[in-house]
Amino acid sequence: MNTPDISIGGIIAGLLLLAPVMLVVWQLKLGFNKKLLLAVGRMLLQLGFVAVYLIYIFKLDNPLVNIAYVFMMVFFAALSGIKNSAMRLRRFLWSTFVAMLLPTLFTLIYFNLFVTRLSNIFQANIFIPIAGMMLGNILKSNIVALKSFFNQVKTQEKVYQYLLAAGASRREALQPFFKEAVRTAMAPNMATMATVGLVSLPGVMTGQILGGSDPSLAVKYQIMVMLIIFFTGLASILLQLLFAIRRCFDQHDQFDHSLFEH
Repeated sequence: MNTPDISIGGIIAGLLLLAPVMLVVWQLKLGFNKKLLLAVGRMLLQLGFVAVYLIYIFKLDNPLVNIAYVFMMVFFAALSGIKNSAMRLRRFLWSTFVAMLLPTLFTLIYFNLFVTRLSNIFQANIFIPIAGMMLGNILKSNIVALKSFFNQVKTQEKVYQYLLAAGASRREALQPFFKEAVRTAMAPNMATMATVGLVSLPGVMTGQILGGSDPSLAVKYQIMVMLIIFFTGLASILLQLLFAIRRCFDQHDQFDHSLFEH
Protein backbone atom coordinates (compact mmCIF):
# COMPACT_ATOMS: atom_id res chain seq x y z
CA MET A 1 0.00 0.00 0.00
CA ASN A 2 1.41 3.38 -1.02
CA THR A 3 0.75 6.53 0.96
CA PRO A 4 -1.34 8.92 -1.19
CA ASP A 5 0.49 12.08 -2.20
CA ILE A 6 -0.71 15.51 -1.08
CA SER A 7 -0.66 18.03 -3.91
CA ILE A 8 -0.21 21.80 -3.66
CA GLY A 9 -3.99 22.06 -3.98
CA GLY A 10 -4.37 19.67 -1.05
CA ILE A 11 -2.04 21.78 1.08
CA ILE A 12 -4.04 24.90 0.21
CA ALA A 13 -7.24 23.05 1.16
CA GLY A 14 -5.69 22.19 4.51
CA LEU A 15 -4.60 25.78 5.09
CA LEU A 16 -8.15 26.96 4.43
CA LEU A 17 -9.12 25.38 7.76
CA LEU A 18 -7.36 28.35 9.35
CA ALA A 19 -10.01 30.74 7.99
CA PRO A 20 -12.82 29.76 10.40
CA VAL A 21 -10.29 29.55 13.24
CA MET A 22 -9.12 33.10 12.61
CA LEU A 23 -12.71 34.28 12.29
CA VAL A 24 -13.54 32.87 15.73
CA VAL A 25 -10.39 34.40 17.22
CA TRP A 26 -11.33 37.77 15.72
CA GLN A 27 -14.98 37.58 16.81
CA LEU A 28 -14.07 36.63 20.38
CA LYS A 29 -11.25 39.21 20.46
CA LEU A 30 -8.75 36.59 21.62
CA GLY A 31 -5.96 38.54 19.99
CA PHE A 32 -3.62 35.83 18.72
CA ASN A 33 -4.33 35.82 14.97
CA LYS A 34 -1.00 37.52 14.26
CA LYS A 35 0.90 34.98 16.36
CA LEU A 36 -1.04 32.16 14.69
CA LEU A 37 -0.12 33.35 11.20
CA LEU A 38 3.51 33.79 12.25
CA ALA A 39 3.58 30.29 13.75
CA VAL A 40 2.05 28.73 10.62
CA GLY A 41 4.45 30.66 8.40
CA ARG A 42 7.44 29.49 10.41
CA MET A 43 6.13 25.92 10.38
CA LEU A 44 5.81 25.93 6.58
CA LEU A 45 9.24 27.46 6.10
CA GLN A 46 11.03 25.22 8.60
CA LEU A 47 9.40 21.99 7.46
CA GLY A 48 9.99 22.95 3.85
CA PHE A 49 13.72 23.21 4.57
CA VAL A 50 13.60 19.95 6.52
CA ALA A 51 11.98 18.16 3.56
CA VAL A 52 14.83 19.32 1.33
CA TYR A 53 17.91 18.78 3.48
CA LEU A 54 16.83 15.53 5.16
CA ILE A 55 16.76 13.93 1.71
CA TYR A 56 20.49 14.65 1.37
CA ILE A 57 21.30 13.74 4.98
CA PHE A 58 19.53 10.39 4.62
CA LYS A 59 21.33 9.69 1.33
CA LEU A 60 24.71 10.69 2.79
CA ASP A 61 24.07 8.74 6.03
CA ASN A 62 27.35 9.83 7.60
CA PRO A 63 27.53 9.08 11.36
CA LEU A 64 29.35 12.35 12.14
CA VAL A 65 26.81 14.38 10.17
CA ASN A 66 23.93 12.56 11.87
CA ILE A 67 25.35 13.19 15.35
CA ALA A 68 26.06 16.83 14.50
CA TYR A 69 22.47 17.24 13.32
CA VAL A 70 21.14 15.83 16.60
CA PHE A 71 23.45 18.21 18.53
CA MET A 72 21.94 21.08 16.54
CA MET A 73 18.41 19.89 17.33
CA VAL A 74 19.25 19.72 21.04
CA PHE A 75 20.76 23.23 20.95
CA PHE A 76 17.63 24.78 19.47
CA ALA A 77 15.44 22.79 21.86
CA ALA A 78 17.48 24.17 24.76
CA LEU A 79 17.10 27.73 23.43
CA SER A 80 13.35 27.30 23.14
CA GLY A 81 13.08 25.75 26.60
CA ILE A 82 14.92 28.63 28.26
CA LYS A 83 12.89 31.23 26.39
CA ASN A 84 9.57 29.63 27.35
CA SER A 85 10.65 29.24 30.98
CA ALA A 86 11.61 32.95 31.26
CA MET A 87 15.15 32.12 32.42
CA ARG A 88 18.33 34.05 31.64
CA LEU A 89 19.95 32.59 28.52
CA ARG A 90 23.59 33.00 29.56
CA ARG A 91 23.16 31.31 32.92
CA PHE A 92 21.04 28.36 31.81
CA LEU A 93 21.94 27.53 28.19
CA TRP A 94 24.80 25.12 28.89
CA SER A 95 23.06 23.24 31.72
CA THR A 96 19.82 22.97 29.73
CA PHE A 97 21.73 21.72 26.68
CA VAL A 98 23.47 19.02 28.75
CA ALA A 99 20.22 18.01 30.50
CA MET A 100 18.63 17.41 27.11
CA LEU A 101 21.64 15.96 25.28
CA LEU A 102 22.79 13.24 27.69
CA PRO A 103 19.46 11.37 28.02
CA THR A 104 18.79 11.77 24.28
CA LEU A 105 22.13 10.32 23.15
CA PHE A 106 22.09 7.52 25.74
CA THR A 107 18.54 6.44 24.81
CA LEU A 108 19.17 6.68 21.07
CA ILE A 109 22.23 4.44 21.28
CA TYR A 110 20.46 2.01 23.63
CA PHE A 111 17.39 1.87 21.35
CA ASN A 112 19.44 1.19 18.23
CA LEU A 113 21.73 -1.33 19.93
CA PHE A 114 19.28 -3.41 21.94
CA VAL A 115 15.79 -2.74 20.54
CA THR A 116 16.14 -2.36 16.77
CA ARG A 117 19.62 -3.99 16.79
CA LEU A 118 20.92 -1.96 13.88
CA SER A 119 24.35 -2.75 12.47
CA ASN A 120 24.84 1.02 12.09
CA ILE A 121 23.49 2.58 15.29
CA PHE A 122 23.73 6.06 13.77
CA GLN A 123 21.61 5.16 10.72
CA ALA A 124 20.11 8.49 9.63
CA ASN A 125 16.52 7.47 8.91
CA ILE A 126 16.19 5.98 12.43
CA PHE A 127 18.62 8.06 14.51
CA ILE A 128 17.33 11.52 13.51
CA PRO A 129 13.52 10.94 13.54
CA ILE A 130 13.63 9.13 16.92
CA ALA A 131 15.77 11.96 18.32
CA GLY A 132 13.21 14.48 17.07
CA MET A 133 10.34 12.66 18.78
CA MET A 134 12.23 12.44 22.07
CA LEU A 135 13.31 16.08 21.99
CA GLY A 136 9.78 17.28 21.29
CA ASN A 137 8.63 15.48 24.42
CA ILE A 138 11.64 16.58 26.49
CA LEU A 139 11.08 20.21 25.55
CA LYS A 140 7.45 20.20 26.67
CA SER A 141 8.15 18.25 29.86
CA ASN A 142 11.11 20.42 30.88
CA ILE A 143 9.16 23.64 30.40
CA VAL A 144 6.31 22.33 32.53
CA ALA A 145 8.71 21.05 35.22
CA LEU A 146 10.67 24.31 35.43
CA LYS A 147 7.59 26.50 35.49
CA SER A 148 5.93 24.34 38.13
CA PHE A 149 9.04 24.21 40.32
CA PHE A 150 9.92 27.90 40.22
CA ASN A 151 6.31 29.04 40.53
CA GLN A 152 6.12 27.04 43.75
CA VAL A 153 9.41 28.47 45.00
CA LYS A 154 8.29 32.03 44.27
CA THR A 155 4.77 31.74 45.70
CA GLN A 156 5.82 29.66 48.71
CA GLU A 157 9.18 31.26 49.45
CA LYS A 158 8.14 31.91 53.06
CA VAL A 159 7.49 28.18 53.50
CA TYR A 160 10.94 27.46 52.07
CA GLN A 161 12.54 30.00 54.42
CA TYR A 162 10.67 28.55 57.39
CA LEU A 163 11.91 25.04 56.59
CA LEU A 164 15.49 26.34 56.38
CA ALA A 165 15.08 28.14 59.71
CA ALA A 166 13.72 24.93 61.24
CA GLY A 167 16.97 23.16 60.35
CA ALA A 168 16.21 21.63 56.97
CA SER A 169 18.91 21.54 54.30
CA ARG A 170 18.31 23.16 50.93
CA ARG A 171 17.58 19.74 49.43
CA GLU A 172 15.09 18.88 52.18
CA ALA A 173 13.35 22.27 51.98
CA LEU A 174 12.98 22.05 48.21
CA GLN A 175 11.96 18.39 48.08
CA PRO A 176 8.15 19.00 48.12
CA PHE A 177 8.47 21.49 45.24
CA PHE A 178 10.79 19.15 43.35
CA LYS A 179 8.44 16.17 43.66
CA GLU A 180 5.39 18.16 42.60
CA ALA A 181 7.21 19.58 39.56
CA VAL A 182 8.20 16.08 38.40
CA ARG A 183 4.67 14.74 38.93
CA THR A 184 3.13 17.66 37.03
CA ALA A 185 5.53 17.33 34.10
CA MET A 186 5.18 13.57 33.75
CA ALA A 187 1.38 13.40 34.19
CA PRO A 188 0.57 14.03 30.47
CA ASN A 189 3.00 11.27 29.41
CA MET A 190 1.41 8.77 31.78
CA ALA A 191 -2.09 9.76 30.65
CA THR A 192 -1.09 9.32 27.00
CA MET A 193 0.49 5.93 27.71
CA ALA A 194 -2.60 4.76 29.60
CA THR A 195 -5.03 5.70 26.81
CA VAL A 196 -3.00 4.99 23.67
CA GLY A 197 -4.94 2.82 21.25
CA LEU A 198 -8.28 3.68 22.88
CA VAL A 199 -8.26 7.47 22.63
CA SER A 200 -5.58 8.05 20.00
CA LEU A 201 -3.33 6.40 17.43
CA PRO A 202 0.04 8.09 17.98
CA GLY A 203 2.35 9.46 15.33
CA VAL A 204 4.81 6.58 14.96
CA MET A 205 2.08 3.98 14.54
CA THR A 206 0.01 6.15 12.21
CA GLY A 207 3.05 7.04 10.11
CA GLN A 208 4.13 3.44 9.69
CA ILE A 209 0.62 2.28 8.79
CA LEU A 210 0.30 5.11 6.23
CA GLY A 211 3.68 4.09 4.87
CA GLY A 212 2.46 0.54 4.29
CA SER A 213 3.94 -1.27 7.30
CA ASP A 214 2.17 -4.18 8.92
CA PRO A 215 0.02 -2.92 11.85
CA SER A 216 1.69 -5.38 14.24
CA LEU A 217 5.12 -3.93 13.41
CA ALA A 218 3.73 -0.41 13.79
CA VAL A 219 2.41 -1.34 17.24
CA LYS A 220 5.81 -2.73 18.30
CA TYR A 221 7.56 0.47 17.28
CA GLN A 222 4.93 2.60 18.99
CA ILE A 223 5.30 0.71 22.28
CA MET A 224 9.08 1.01 22.22
CA VAL A 225 9.00 4.68 21.26
CA MET A 226 6.57 5.54 24.06
CA LEU A 227 8.77 3.73 26.58
CA ILE A 228 11.96 5.50 25.52
CA ILE A 229 10.16 8.85 25.41
CA PHE A 230 8.96 8.33 28.98
CA PHE A 231 12.43 7.27 30.18
CA THR A 232 14.20 10.12 28.41
CA GLY A 233 11.66 12.68 29.57
CA LEU A 234 12.03 11.72 33.22
CA ALA A 235 15.84 11.59 33.06
CA SER A 236 16.00 15.01 31.40
CA ILE A 237 13.56 16.57 33.90
CA LEU A 238 15.62 15.32 36.85
CA LEU A 239 18.88 16.63 35.36
CA GLN A 240 17.25 19.94 34.37
CA LEU A 241 15.84 20.58 37.85
CA LEU A 242 19.07 19.58 39.61
CA PHE A 243 21.14 21.87 37.38
CA ALA A 244 18.64 24.71 37.78
CA ILE A 245 18.62 24.40 41.57
CA ARG A 246 22.42 24.65 41.68
CA ARG A 247 22.33 27.86 39.65
CA CYS A 248 19.32 29.52 41.28
CA PHE A 249 20.38 29.39 44.92
CA ASP A 250 23.46 31.06 46.40
CA GLN A 251 25.84 29.70 49.03
CA HIS A 252 23.43 30.87 51.72
CA ASP A 253 20.54 28.91 50.12
CA GLN A 254 18.75 32.09 49.04
CA PHE A 255 16.75 32.13 45.82
CA ASP A 256 18.18 34.48 43.17
CA HIS A 257 15.23 36.24 41.49
CA SER A 258 17.55 38.15 39.14
CA LEU A 259 18.14 35.00 37.05
CA PHE A 260 14.64 35.22 35.61
CA GLU A 261 13.05 37.50 33.03
CA HIS A 262 10.36 39.78 34.44
